[in-house]
Amino acid sequence: MSNKHDRRQFLAKPIQWATTAGLLSAVGPSLLGQSSAAEEGAKILTRILGKTGITVPIVNMGVMNADVPGLIRRAYELGMRHYDTAAYYQGGRNEEMVGTMIREMGVRDKVVIATKIFLRGQGVSMHDPQAHDVFRQIFEGSLKRLQMDHVDILYYHAVDSAEDLRADGPLQALAELKKEGKTRFIGVSTHRGAVVLPEAVRLGIFDVGLVTINYTMASSKDLLDAIDEAAKTGMGIVAMKTQAGGGRGRRQPQSVPQNLPPHAQTAMLKWVLHNPSITMAIPGATTYQHLEQNMTVAFNLEYSDAEKEFLADKTSSAQAQFCQQCGQCRPDCPLGVDIPTLMRSHMYSVQYSNQDLARRTLTSLATGEGLEACSSCGSCQATCRNSVNIGAKIAQLKVLAPHLAA
Repeated sequence: MSNKHDRRQFLAKPIQWATTAGLLSAVGPSLLGQSSAAEEGAKILTRILGKTGITVPIVNMGVMNADVPGLIRRAYELGMRHYDTAAYYQGGRNEEMVGTMIREMGVRDKVVIATKIFLRGQGVSMHDPQAHDVFRQIFEGSLKRLQMDHVDILYYHAVDSAEDLRADGPLQALAELKKEGKTRFIGVSTHRGAVVLPEAVRLGIFDVGLVTINYTMASSKDLLDAIDEAAKTGMGIVAMKTQAGGGRGRRQPQSVPQNLPPHAQTAMLKWVLHNPSITMAIPGATTYQHLEQNMTVAFNLEYSDAEKEFLADKTSSAQAQFCQQCGQCRPDCPLGVDIPTLMRSHMYSVQYSNQDLARRTLTSLATGEGLEACSSCGSCQATCRNSVNIGAKIAQLKVLAPHLAA
């Protein structure tokens, strides 16, 4: 190929991977090839993705913000074997990039491809009668963009309530698509794992759960318990937003935390993966340096002294200002604004520099629950139970709104 594609403390003894939680009691089909040259002689740590039986590296690629095709190839060269995308990332271009590169590389049978279907903001409620047909229609578009006849994991995307998870249309569509062989496994992605995972376990149809989890959530017992319980039932748990939103990107306000040193980034990723209930993490990568830095974790989860110091410093967690999507702030708002979704939109715009995703997230909100409702307030009355300056982030969103609408 040409060069055109440039380039809970869990501070405990590292997990003994061969016997941890029974995850390797039966060996599934391995998807690993050669180890990274940077770690020559070392073996990539793997886990089995729940009842799917697939063996995967513990670190893989979240493609959402990536727009350099060569990153797909480099991730594979480093030893990553799972690529996570979604129907509307970059207006569909993200799936197109993944599909084109996998086809050019000729490695479709050696990788695990996941995509996600998000219904909110598509002119249909998850509970509408037409939700089933819309879900299937969106997914058929995904297959075309990916240039594939099936994906390995299809997620019901961004489900943040038990009620939405129970919606008949999407569940029926997922079951049909799995039966038809258009997806090997089905999953749910959620920013509110403590609420959604228990319902997913009760329903008993999901193979995989994609969940927000990072070191700022170490005190969230409900979330950690929900992850453990889901894993015990055989659900493969995939971790997202492991870097707590990342650091400051382009054109970002001073209130956003500065970019962190490499040891902080690897410390956060190791913290997540020290949990034996989590199969793998999919940190986002937009540069070759991100990929290579992330992949160092896949060979050794033992903390360095600098990583231990970072995780022990409680101020770093507070400074991250990561919204845990717990929703405890919502009753503070007299207008009923969906503050957690606004905070997520702020992260996508300001820290990820992904304006398209920020816009889509904002427009997914029901009338009266979005940023327009905040226009009548001089100051925000909502208070975060953790460390997020809600008022400041909403004020920044108001400034960014005209650009996001463009």
